Amino acid sequence: MNSIRIERAQNGFVVCMDDPEIRAKNEKSKGAWQNPERQFVFDDEEDVIKFLTKNLDKIIPPKGDDFDTSFDMAVDEDEAEEDDDE
Repeated sequence: MNSIRIERAQNGFVVCMDDPEIRAKNEKSKGAWQNPERQFVFDDEEDVIKFLTKNLDKIIPPKGDDFDTSFDMAVDEDEAEEDDDE
């Protein structure tokens, strides 16, 4: 799932999100898995909003460009098979 998490820190805010390049590499690679989550620290709300606005396409890619679509298709197929069994 593509998501973003914003947490309050003692001195500002922390924005957590997955790096789309690392996620793509993990999906294609048979090598060692890398944690795609990255954290960014901001002093105030204004900086958080600027970051989100500038990076929204990386945070939440267009529908159909992610693991969720494949998962949804698999669930639909499984549910169709269950309906056939009844």
